[in-house]
Amino acid sequence: MTKEKLRLSTSRIQNYLHCPKKYNWIYNELLVAKKRSAALQVGTLVHLLLQKDVEGNLTVDYINNLVSEVKKDYPGNTPEEDQDIAYQALNLYKGYKDKFQDDPYKVVGSETHLELDMGDYTLYTRLDTIVKDSSSRLWRGEYKTTARIDSAYLSGLKSGLQAGISYIVSSAVLPEKLSGTVYSLLVKTKIPQYERVLVLAEKSLVERTLECVKGVADGILQKRFYPSMECHFYNRECEYLPLCKNDTTNIRNDFYEPRVEFFDQPVK
Repeated sequence: MTKEKLRLSTSRIQNYLHCPKKYNWIYNELLVAKKRSAALQVGTLVHLLLQKDVEGNLTVDYINNLVSEVKKDYPGNTPEEDQDIAYQALNLYKGYKDKFQDDPYKVVGSETHLELDMGDYTLYTRLDTIVKDSSSRLWRGEYKTTARIDSAYLSGLKSGLQAGISYIVSSAVLPEKLSGTVYSLLVKTKIPQYERVLVLAEKSLVERTLECVKGVADGILQKRFYPSMECHFYNRECEYLPLCKNDTTNIRNDFYEPRVEFFDQPVK
């Protein structure tokens, strides 16, 4: 029986870089935490609303039943949490649409899935959108929900792993090279803010990303799944710390559920 080739995405690589043990819990043990953070739920729902809007599939019925959609996707929430998450996501979406109702960047592709054979592993990525500017140049369009924008956050956009992987794969798969990334930032402040940040694709980012990805792939293929000491980040505890402390059947059943694996398909 042929062994399936390792597949690496931004999230897989980021999880390994943060903690190889966490990677093992997610992708080998196939465990996910039952409770998702509210911030993650809001961000995911905003992306879905924007995606449906771009594709022309956002209906009035869907918006009117948004609370039910949240309840279906996150059964561990309370009714109040469902209401709050639906309200926050819809408010952010509507504000974004008002801010960029005369958008100079025209969407020519949405939810584009790409993959590239790297020999020992396959590298794959997803582009929120592909947009074209007034000079007909193509850009990667990326939606980001965040609690704040500061210099560290903006620097991260310029040197991000996700961008580097997108440039590596798209340059080999798409017929036209991407000029860079147009970031649409939806800031979840008391009065939501919306910003656009344009970042050019840089050769140095691609080179550093390739080196990073190779190191992660080697670690996974060699089964190096040691725990890191970064158990607390962004003022919250790693959701897999209970397992690292005490891997028992009760802990697994109470706090985690089986992860449903799926593989994104590339565009033809």
